[in-house]
Amino acid sequence: MKIWLLTHSEELKKNSGTGKLVKEILQNDCEVVTWSRVVPDKEVLALSPNNTLLIYLTESIEQPLDQISPDTIENIIILDGTWQQARKMYNQSPYLKKFKHYEIQNIKSVYSKRRNQKKIGLCTAEVVIHLLEQNQHPQSHNLLERFTKFNQ
Repeated sequence: MKIWLLTHSEELKKNSGTGKLVKEILQNDCEVVTWSRVVPDKEVLALSPNNTLLIYLTESIEQPLDQISPDTIENIIILDGTWQQARKMYNQSPYLKKFKHYEIQNIKSVYSKRRNQKKIGLCTAEVVIHLLEQNQHPQSHNLLERFTKFNQ
């Protein structure tokens, strides 16, 4: 399973971003791609909708994430940015609509570095921690530990 962080350029400038923690722990199992409205990343464009999930809150959720067979998923795309940035990225990237959409439900964020976040929303690291735990990935504990220290 490879994590693709489609990252807003402003997110890369912030010390409070958790995508860098994900990359630090997962290394080659994570690609950080800077989102561009006019020049979409060729590797992301080439991902197959048959084995790729997009974690994003929309009205067209296919099925709950816990009902997905992990052995059929090779790629997971996460929009890495604020909620406003993620909405903009999604709306201005028609190619993202070809992927199955899933959202993580019934988990409350403990992320404390930013204000004005949606109560139902998770930060990037929390999303990845959840995905890794569900798939019994060997790095799930390391990312949780790193995020916990970062979040203090």
